[in-house]
Amino acid sequence: MIAEGLSYEDQLQNYQLAYQLLKRKLRTSYVSQLIKSINLPEIRDIHRSIHQGESPSSGLLPAIEAIPQVRESMLYISLFASLYRSASPVDITTEMDVPAIIFAWDFFCETFPNHIRERRPYGKVRPANFSEAWVVAQALKIGLAALHYCKSCHGDHIVIYNSKFPPTCQVCVIDQLRKRENTPGLR
Repeated sequence: MIAEGLSYEDQLQNYQLAYQLLKRKLRTSYVSQLIKSINLPEIRDIHRSIHQGESPSSGLLPAIEAIPQVRESMLYISLFASLYRSASPVDITTEMDVPAIIFAWDFFCETFPNHIRERRPYGKVRPANFSEAWVVAQALKIGLAALHYCKSCHGDHIVIYNSKFPPTCQVCVIDQLRKRENTPGLR
C-alpha cells in the first residue's frame, strides 16, 4: 500500500502509477486500494480523462474462481502467471509486484493482440483484461492460486483452488483428451 503524507516527488510518482494502471483500465477500486494518496473520485476523474469521458467499469469485481470458464482458459492464465513470476524479482506469493504485472500484461497483449477483450462476451483467452490479470496476481499472493511445475510436459501450470478444474496440469489433460479423440476405438 502507498501511504499518505508524501513528498511532492512521491505524489507525482503515485499519479504516474495511477495513470499507468488506469490506462490499462484497471478497476478504480483496485487503484484506490493501492494508492491511498489519491481519493476514489479523483481516480475516477483520471480514468475519464484518459479514456475520453468513458466512465470506469462498475459492478462486481472479478473472482479468480470465475475467470476460467473453459479448460483452454487455464492455459492462458498459466502463461500470464508464468510471465508475471518470471518478470518479478520478488516472491509473488508474498507481495504483488506492480511493474511486473504491467510488464507481463503488456507482453501477454502483444502475444495475443486480437484476443483481448475489455468487456463481455470473453473468449477462451483469459485473463481478458487488466483487472483479471490483477486478480490472478492477487490470487497468487494470497494463496487462492499457485503455479506448479509439471514433470510430464515440463511447463508451469496454475492451480486455482475452489475452481471447477482439478489441480492438475491442463496442458497434459488437453493433450490426453486429444489423443483419446484421435485413437480409433476409444471414442
